[in-house]
Amino acid sequence: MENTRPELSIILPCYNEAKNIPLFIEEFRKAAPAYPFELICVENGSTDNSREVLTRILQQPQYAFARMVVVEKNQGYGFGIMSGLYAATGEFLAWSHADLQCSPKDVFAACEKLKTSANPARTLVKGKRINRPFNQLPLTLGMQILATLILGKLLTDINAQPKVFPKTLLEKLTNPPKDFSLDLYLLYVARAHDFKIATIPVIFADRLHGASNWNFGFLARYQSILKALQYMLKLRFRNHFFSFRLS
Repeated sequence: MENTRPELSIILPCYNEAKNIPLFIEEFRKAAPAYPFELICVENGSTDNSREVLTRILQQPQYAFARMVVVEKNQGYGFGIMSGLYAATGEFLAWSHADLQCSPKDVFAACEKLKTSANPARTLVKGKRINRPFNQLPLTLGMQILATLILGKLLTDINAQPKVFPKTLLEKLTNPPKDFSLDLYLLYVARAHDFKIATIPVIFADRLHGASNWNFGFLARYQSILKALQYMLKLRFRNHFFSFRLS
């Protein structure tokens, strides 16, 4: 695989994920498809020993499919993902979580759906969360209703992972946000350029180690929603008043 260009590049932003790193890399090894792929682990300015763990793990030959991109100082979830995407070499690109809430099998299933779609060059495939606790649904539904109304594009289950898309879409991400709004921005840009958005059903598992960087309490969740709302308005009115161009 070392001398073969990957079909798929998978980006995992790793911020203080030292305990999860050995687990998710092994799970990707077990789930590996027949085609070549690369796993880009973005060491996203962690304050724990994530970089040391990644360095040690990636020296092992069975994990030759994985490599590390280092962000020296954390600038946000979106910045970390974009750093990985810019380093990617695959025909198709993906991002997901490094906490194993989203199974590696789902990433490869989404890529398979993309590759077998009617027009892979104009399609994005994302997860659609099922069997979720009832108390999580109002937040997700509220987000997608607001996004659809404000931006005029049908956007559903915005933060569900994985996201898999052709590399040509990366060229259209001309002004990506550095924070958690990147998921929203990707879907908005895809819709603006008439990409079809397809879904696969996914079940989010519980985080095994560490704490979420945003979903750690009622107040934190709704602060994140407020930031997302502000970003939606910024996208909407920048486009309206300043002829904001997406390409």
